[in-house]
Amino acid sequence: MGGDIVDLGGPLASLLLRTGLGALVVGLVAGLIAGLAMVLRRRAPQPASASEPSNEPPEPGGRRFVRIAFAALWIVDGLLQMQPLMPAGFVGSAIEPHLATQPALLRSLVGVLTRAWSRHPVVADVAVVWFEIGLGALLLLCRRGRASRAAAWLAIAAGVLIWVVGEGFGGLTASGAGWLTGAPGAVLVYVAAAVLLLLPWSWWTSGRAETVIRHLGAAWFIGAAVLQTVPAERFWTASGASGPFADGASMSQPSAFSAPIRSLGGFAGDHPAVLHLVVIALLLAGAAWLELDRGTASVVAVIVLCLSTWWLAQDFGVLGGTATDPNTGLPLALLLAGALPYWRAAEPARARAPRRVVAASRVGGVAFACALAVAIPAVLAATLVRPPDSDALAADSAGGLRTIPARAVPAFSLVDQHGHRISSSDLRGKVVVVTFLDPVCSSECPLIAFQLADADRALGTLADRVEFIAIDTNPVFHSVDDVAAFTQSHGMSRLSNWHFLCGEPAYMQGVLAEFGMSIDVPAVGMIEHSSGLLFVSADGGEAAYLDDGAAEQLTGSYADVVERELRNLAQ
Repeated sequence: MGGDIVDLGGPLASLLLRTGLGALVVGLVAGLIAGLAMVLRRRAPQPASASEPSNEPPEPGGRRFVRIAFAALWIVDGLLQMQPLMPAGFVGSAIEPHLATQPALLRSLVGVLTRAWSRHPVVADVAVVWFEIGLGALLLLCRRGRASRAAAWLAIAAGVLIWVVGEGFGGLTASGAGWLTGAPGAVLVYVAAAVLLLLPWSWWTSGRAETVIRHLGAAWFIGAAVLQTVPAERFWTASGASGPFADGASMSQPSAFSAPIRSLGGFAGDHPAVLHLVVIALLLAGAAWLELDRGTASVVAVIVLCLSTWWLAQDFGVLGGTATDPNTGLPLALLLAGALPYWRAAEPARARAPRRVVAASRVGGVAFACALAVAIPAVLAATLVRPPDSDALAADSAGGLRTIPARAVPAFSLVDQHGHRISSSDLRGKVVVVTFLDPVCSSECPLIAFQLADADRALGTLADRVEFIAIDTNPVFHSVDDVAAFTQSHGMSRLSNWHFLCGEPAYMQGVLAEFGMSIDVPAVGMIEHSSGLLFVSADGGEAAYLDDGAAEQLTGSYADVVERELRNLAQ
């Protein structure tokens, strides 16, 4: 499989535009209907004058800040999901790194979701984009009442699901989980903010919500300090201490941002114990200050600690092309800002606007947000059970089938599974597919062979004009018996046009180098080798290349592509 993540920005932008316009139409129609209904029924109050305040009670300042801040974060997360590398890279960068340490039941559940994503990466990504943006819009527009509670509960449910599936319990089950890396996960802060929005408004005006936020912040800091002390998290080692800073310093960004990160990473590598004693001390001091001091200074101090960590250890969380959220430092700082005494002292501003226009526009906005957060994801989710699409193949194979500049296929003379010598010159006049397999591989190689067999059957009588060539990549298992065993055990002996070629390791190394194939022989485990399908025209010239990821759920799609290209070359 190709190592680079495929850019699917084109199809992603196209589907985003079509679905977004559909949601916009829904919102506009709903707003127009609401406005027309108010005019016809004459039940709406007359517009208030510029000097006459609205009768609606003002939202407490702290609640308003938390609601708007986390609505914006949900929208930012949706915008991050729009990055061109997300459809092809989300599963590999955000989901799979956590799977190895998860319980078997959870791995099975996540496996279902990742397979669905792999079959339709653009569709799945668009569904997530609009859900997160729509949820943020709902939190922005719904200030009170049942709509506000529904939006908060939706945020809680989504946050818990993302925390378990997307963040793997915030990384707590894997090594390296701590304050600097963002454990136990940014989305838990989103959940906490949504829970706070369910509190009665009187809690915000009386200061009880402020106290709850302080307790939550103190508990978070104490838990983070405990994580930093666990030897299994490796923060006391040079590599473990410098790891978060090394990751940030490797990102492309202005030197003004990266230079302090590199400096701190160097200090962490030289003095890991000192660094983490300081971190633990700061966390415990922050927790104590939040609990013991009720003034503004304590909240400002811990906000500075969170934002400093967000920059120096988490590198703002949004760089790299496959980031899904800003990491934990920023959301935690915003949540703690909701505990500033300023919000209780400030006079909440009342809305002053024509009621009829406000009501109609709000109906339209909520309808638009509901279309984004509910209707569009539901419609797109229904397509995930369909067979894999072309975007899935492109994502899995580093771009799909690629036409390559015409050049003669490298010369070779090897022996097949029957002991017959086959040379490149013998194949002139036939359309050829060349692939590279390990005869003792039990994962990708059999899948590649199966899809070639499927393509051969689909060709019908055209198969007489096609030859399938597999070249042995294993320098240890390189005999006729080895390739014959693979051919027999995987049912390839039924194909008269199948040839699994082998030879002496020194000669095979030269042949593979001519084809541009790389081989890695680990001390333990299977041979690692480049995989792909090279299409050769009847005149012996290379015509196209398919970098085959051999994903089990996509083998049917690969067989279809192989068949189509062979028909194109053979006719």
